[in-house]
Amino acid sequence: MPVTGDAKATFLQRWGERLQAMRSLHMVFTQEKHLQLLRRPLLSQGELWLKGDTLRYVLKNTAGDIELELRLDAQTVKTYYPLTQTLEVIDLRTTQTPLSSIPFLGRDPTALTKEYESELSVVAERYTLRLTPRHPDAPLAEMRLLLQDFLPQEFLQVEKNGNRTLMRISTLTPNPEISDAQLELHIPPGTKVTYPLGKP
Repeated sequence: MPVTGDAKATFLQRWGERLQAMRSLHMVFTQEKHLQLLRRPLLSQGELWLKGDTLRYVLKNTAGDIELELRLDAQTVKTYYPLTQTLEVIDLRTTQTPLSSIPFLGRDPTALTKEYESELSVVAERYTLRLTPRHPDAPLAEMRLLLQDFLPQEFLQVEKNGNRTLMRISTLTPNPEISDAQLELHIPPGTKVTYPLGKP
């Protein structure tokens, strides 16, 4: 059932109030990556910590090996790939390149309407928010977020090339105690450092 007009605006406002009250977040999830070149999806499991504007998450494959660790703050995005012993660094202060974002990690859902066309629907108190980029050159075709009681349950991202990533959230804890140490990347000596968008 579509949710439009004042009802949609009220939902986004209440969701925003919940997000504003969330100082920190811990999340456990599974992820399926469906690539056009592969017959079977790539499966992984992840854990995410968010405190203020700082986010860190870890992805592991089905064997339990870490595939990547990412840390994002207001200034930089650092992504560490243990299998290739490579650290990618992107300086957010010097690039205008938009980074793919997860809409439920922002603080203001109404701001999404500036970059995306949005459709909201509800079935049995479970809301689905569908976002399609306004910019014609955006690599994404759409994103879908399933929410219950304003908490995300699933997140689907579809790229224009047909690749899809589905995140299913098994545990989500608002406002847990998170230490600064839990947000740090531990990079071994000898790791190769690259700057895909240029060195700051």
